[in-house]
Amino acid sequence: MRAAHPVAYPALGLLRAPARRVPGLGVLVRDAALLKQAFHVATTYMPSPGLDRDPFVTSLLWSRRFMGLRLFLNLAAAGWAGYARHVERAVHLSRLIADGVAARGWSVANDSPCGVVCMVPPEGRIPPATIVRHMLARGDAWVSLARYEGREVVRACVTHGRTDAGDVDRLVACLESASEVGSAEEKC
Repeated sequence: MRAAHPVAYPALGLLRAPARRVPGLGVLVRDAALLKQAFHVATTYMPSPGLDRDPFVTSLLWSRRFMGLRLFLNLAAAGWAGYARHVERAVHLSRLIADGVAARGWSVANDSPCGVVCMVPPEGRIPPATIVRHMLARGDAWVSLARYEGREVVRACVTHGRTDAGDVDRLVACLESASEVGSAEEKC
């Protein structure tokens, strides 16, 4: 951890308390286990390379307070009408994902009014965990593995404001390619 900050790390050794708020800097936490306990988040749909090093599970970025700040800043910039347009667009694009995979024989496990689609490939295809692993390794698109009603599914969601129908078409084509036995190594 010394490489993280040459001044802040040695200063942690001077702390008598396990954590100290430093105005203008944030909170310094001396004990990594305490930090992990305070910020730990576990989900089935967010892969994590290492629980002790992954900012997803040990940082303010994913805390409820920070997520609230992100929501407030977006709301302040776009207004209620702009935020509503973004959400409605994400839901519409998610419906296009669901329709696209269903047209190729996939099952859509959820009927969500939100921008999340949980999908299962047709019988005879490779399992969802392998599809997700291949897609992430190839860099085609970001999807995740999740459990929905007790079974593994490929989870996709639309969050970025610049996602368009062309991105959805590419995602559906990549899912189809990654699900076919023997084609998982080919980039879509």
